[in-house]
Amino acid sequence: MNIKIDLNAKRIPTDFSWQFGMGNDHAATLLRTDVAEHIKRIHAELGIKYIRFHGIFDDDMLCYQALGDNANFGGLPKSKQCCAYNFHEVGRVYDNVLAAGLKPFVELSFMPSRLASGSKRGFPHRRYWNNITMPKSLAKWQEFIRAFIRFIIDRYGKEEVESWYFEVWNEPDLGCFFKGSQKDYFKLYKATAEAVKSVDPALKVGGPSTSACRWVGDFVAFCRQSGSPVDFVTTHHYPGDGFGNTFTLSDAFKMMGVSKEAAAKGTKLGEIYKKLFFKPQVYAKWHRGVLKELDEKALKEAAGLPLYITEWNSMAVFGAPVHDEKYSSAFLVRACLDLENKLSGYMFWCMSDVFEEMALIGEPFHGSFGIISIDGIPKPNFWAFKLLSMLCKERLETQGKAKEGVEYAAFTDGEKVQVLLFDQSHDYSRHEKTDVTVELAGAYKRVNVYKIDDTHCNPKKVWQEMGAPAYISPETAKEIERRSCLTPETLPFGGKMTLNISTNDVVMLEFLK
Repeated sequence: MNIKIDLNAKRIPTDFSWQFGMGNDHAATLLRTDVAEHIKRIHAELGIKYIRFHGIFDDDMLCYQALGDNANFGGLPKSKQCCAYNFHEVGRVYDNVLAAGLKPFVELSFMPSRLASGSKRGFPHRRYWNNITMPKSLAKWQEFIRAFIRFIIDRYGKEEVESWYFEVWNEPDLGCFFKGSQKDYFKLYKATAEAVKSVDPALKVGGPSTSACRWVGDFVAFCRQSGSPVDFVTTHHYPGDGFGNTFTLSDAFKMMGVSKEAAAKGTKLGEIYKKLFFKPQVYAKWHRGVLKELDEKALKEAAGLPLYITEWNSMAVFGAPVHDEKYSSAFLVRACLDLENKLSGYMFWCMSDVFEEMALIGEPFHGSFGIISIDGIPKPNFWAFKLLSMLCKERLETQGKAKEGVEYAAFTDGEKVQVLLFDQSHDYSRHEKTDVTVELAGAYKRVNVYKIDDTHCNPKKVWQEMGAPAYISPETAKEIERRSCLTPETLPFGGKMTLNISTNDVVMLEFLK
């Protein structure tokens, strides 16, 4: 394959909307010192501005307590149990967020048990008990929301909080996050948005925060017909949209079989999740640019309102090895290069592998969604975002897209020229190699070569070469990072160079005079 870079090509602004923000599991994890360090690093090194997470009102955040929550007083009549708001744990979380240099993209979820109409939980395990039912009284829910808004304004100041965003709930179209209908969610949204605005009309509020770009048009129409406040639209997308949208009866039977086998063999928990949810034969059928198609549909349905994709990733399934490998890097590079400065924010899910929604796995590189491992080691997708953060602000309009094989994009600041090459494939079994020759005219004498491939930026491989220890000490984590960090190789350049690129490799060439 021959690529000739035309420096006279039209220049367009490089899209950095992915830097707007990222997600990160649920609120309680932000009280941890290791997660606080992870998010601080992501802001400092990748330029991420906002962070979004679930469950600021979950019972583990102690926002609405009663005397009866103490078992010693549980026998008291409810009328004498003395309920009280307490937002101090949420305040500690936001303190950590702001100290890291980030701002909150506030997801108003889930329902405190004391306000809930039912007891349905989305993730009923010891570390993540989120009540997903409607409030038993919308009026009392509004009172609670107003108290919360007053608390954060008193704590952080009106000007600061007006720079935040307020999103109502998470994925109300899925039964694991909301027990109710679309009509129920719209009722909840209207009540919540009005409560937020009643305290400060300048605060920005939006929704519907759905999976698979669902309900966007219906939501906008509802807001306009009902007069509900709305400043922006949010939704999510993943290829295939994984667990929650593609889960079938046969998968349920498979889960029972996998669980039985795992119990008999003593299989590690991370490996069990891989067997439960990782379906490479299904993913191989996906095509390049699938997220861009969903973006275009959502943009049209948003009808001129700012659109934020507040969750996306290469897969929506926990335990998939691709989250720890170059596969994710190639996917996210292509997804970000597909953006055309139309979205207001493109928020990857998520920052840290300290992730409790499914289970907090202690095994290194167990296929969690984050870009930093549980041991604080940047993964290949971290380094892919690092490359994207290094791009020049102007992009050359080139014809570097293809249905398969190597693709490329070129950037310049008038002095240096960058060429980003990648061979993104959804087929996990595909391992093809392509010789690529890049030509560039001009007085360019050197080239910095950055690689994310099987031997570069691959901490999982370094860990495996160490014997795949079950636990990694802080010293070992530093050694793994040292051996897998993004490091350029500087080579002389004479107008042409040839590289060998494999499936899901990412290579950036930076040409210097």
